[in-house]
This record gives sequence, C-alpha cells and structure tokens, in this order.
Amino acid sequence: MSFSFLFPGQGSQYSGMFKDHFEEFPEFNEVIGTGEEFYKEDLRSIIFSEDSRLSDTYYTQPILMLLSFTLFKIWKKNGCPIPKVAAGHSLGEVSAFLCAGSFSLEEALQFIKYRATFMIEGKGETKTKMSAVLGLDGDSIQNILKDKKAKFLEAVNINSPFQTVIAGNADEIESVKNDLSDKGAKRIVDLAVSVPSHSSLMEIATSKLKLVLDDLKVGKPDFPVIQNIQAKIPLSISEICENLAQQISNPVQWVASMNRLKKYGLDMHIELGPNKVLSGLAKQNRVQGEFASLDNVDTFKELLKKYGK
Repeated sequence: MSFSFLFPGQGSQYSGMFKDHFEEFPEFNEVIGTGEEFYKEDLRSIIFSEDSRLSDTYYTQPILMLLSFTLFKIWKKNGCPIPKVAAGHSLGEVSAFLCAGSFSLEEALQFIKYRATFMIEGKGETKTKMSAVLGLDGDSIQNILKDKKAKFLEAVNINSPFQTVIAGNADEIESVKNDLSDKGAKRIVDLAVSVPSHSSLMEIATSKLKLVLDDLKVGKPDFPVIQNIQAKIPLSISEICENLAQQISNPVQWVASMNRLKKYGLDMHIELGPNKVLSGLAKQNRVQGEFASLDNVDTFKELLKKYGK
C-alpha cells in the first residue's frame, strides 16, 4: 500500500476538535503541553471552549501544527510506514516539514511564532478578508478581479477547478461578490482567517522570514514534500527555506500540487488534521485512490492497527 500525507492549514479548525483523541492518546496532552510552555498560553482552553482566538492567526497556526505533529508522532510510535510523498496547504507545509524531520519541534514553534507575528504585522491596520469562491473557474475569477482595478484584491489560493480563495480589503471583497455571482459563482464563503495570507501584503513578512530561516537548522526531510509555491519537490535545503519564506506572499498553487501528486499513482491519501478539507479538494482535482481523515478517532485507531507493527 502506497500513500501520501496531506497536512491542512488555517480554516480547517473547529472548536472542540480532537476531543476523543485527547482522551485516547496521552501524546496529545504532552505535545500541546509543550506548545503551552513555549507560548505561555492555555492552548487547550482555546481548542475546547468557544474562544474567538481559535481563528486568530497567532494561535491557529501553532495549534494546527501541533495537532498534525501529534498524529504523526503516534503514527510513527506504532511502527506505521512513512508516506511516499506529502503535501501541506499553506501552514500545513510547515507541519509537513516538521513531521519529515526538517525541524525540531522547538524550532518549528519558533518559526511558526515568527511566521504568524510577521503576517499579522504585514496586515497592519488594513481591514481585510479572505473568501472562497465556489463553482467558478480560476481564470474567470482572475479576469473579474483584474477588471475591478481594486486597490487590493487578489486570488491567493488556487485550490481546485471549482474553488479559488480571494483576499482583499473587506469592502472590496464585498463589492466584487455580485460580479462573481453574475459570472457563475455558486457560493462565496468568508473564511475564519485573520490575515490575508499569500497576498502581496505579506511581502515584508517574507523578507523577515528569510532572516529567521537563516538562523534555524533546517535538515533534509525524511520523505519528499511538494511545496506550495511551485508545486515541486525541492532539491536542496536552501530551496526549502526560500520556498517557505516566499510561500506566504505568493498564491498557493494547490491545483498544480495535486497534479504533481497524481503522478505518484498512490493507493491512499491520509489527512493529518481536523476536518476533511484537503480530501475534498483532492477529489475535486481528480486525485485517484482512497482517502482517510485522522480527524475521526476510530478511523485513526483502525489505520494504526492495520499498518502498525
């Protein structure tokens, strides 16, 4: 059985996620506890109460990364095999490299804290919004945004032939919704994200992240990771770092990444994070094979039993 790992990013989170996993596996409390010591914050309270900070980039990014890492840690502890290839959406790319051994957990926490902080600073006082446009192809969306000649309005996540995420000034996002609907968009969904990720507003954040990565010991990954910005496997550590920095100010090329994944002809794709967002997008991109989300504790236990030693 050959398989991939898919690591979700911001927007996949929900209040109370992985409650059953925390009760079943002590590793969840251990890893989240490490994150709490680093951040000096009660991250479990944010996860399990109706806390608005769960959609705040500063907290969302480390929480999701820690949860993905815990799933992988348990997977590895049970002697399950590593994937043939992995892909992570936005933040999920950092989770992928953490699980592949390119970062230590402490270094990943340092990196993600800087990443979130620089992204928030890059946004400044601009009132922004990110929205998923469903049912309209990416080229049509790009043309509509271009015709608008808005101050700040960009396509930032090219997720599937049927879904593209746009970012922009909140008022300009609202002003373009009717145009998108008139051209065939079935739905436009505002996302629970506090910064306009992968937009030109993040260019200063990219420059700052390059300096951070220069000081971190980034190692060769144990399994290949398809990176967002070029939808390719990096050939060197320097390329990994450059792509990680550039990623936050450039569109996520998820359609191209899924086309790359299809070339591996894998049997199964396992999503290490909350919800089934990436499984759904993979199917929209016509990725073949079975799909499993470790969000469900029974599914997780079944896979551990099936593939563990």
